[in-house]
Amino acid sequence: MNLRILTAAMLIPLSATAALSPVEKVEAPGGKMVYYIQGDAETKGTEDYVGGEQITAQNTISGKQEILLTAASDADPKKTLYGFSRLKLSQDAKTLYFETAAWATSAAIHALDIASHHQRYVTDGSLICIVASGKYQGNLIVQQHRYFVQGGAYDYLYLFDNTGKKIGLVAGDNVTQEQVSDFCESLNGSES
Repeated sequence: MNLRILTAAMLIPLSATAALSPVEKVEAPGGKMVYYIQGDAETKGTEDYVGGEQITAQNTISGKQEILLTAASDADPKKTLYGFSRLKLSQDAKTLYFETAAWATSAAIHALDIASHHQRYVTDGSLICIVASGKYQGNLIVQQHRYFVQGGAYDYLYLFDNTGKKIGLVAGDNVTQEQVSDFCESLNGSES
């Protein structure tokens, strides 16, 4: 996350933005419900894109649409809701996870209860996936930017539960995309 995104998130009034359209989506099992991040699709993929401004739901049978969450700024990066990205749906289809613009080197990960529309901060980092099966099914794999005491930085993968409690280290920053995909598919703990 760069400083420019953070600055843009704080300075651009929501009323000054372009018409919103879907920039990301995730479909619930069975296809009855589709959840969208709405934003300025014309800027997606450009350096002017700062993420989505709304999270919406659409019933594909009835066509009914509902706004679940709208962008809001706050002095606390954990409470700032702007620059929505990386939308993921829990296996039970009750919770949406997403990132927001937060710090210069890290996004914030939030959870949104679909039924109540209650959102909460989970942790900092980039949401890689929700583990699909195995001992840690339903937990989050998150990439976090950290610093060595002697200087330099690293971006390791960690496992978090859905409340933001760190369970442990999954992998260093030298894993392949195929290994990350395998972690996301199934993550089993070592048996003691």
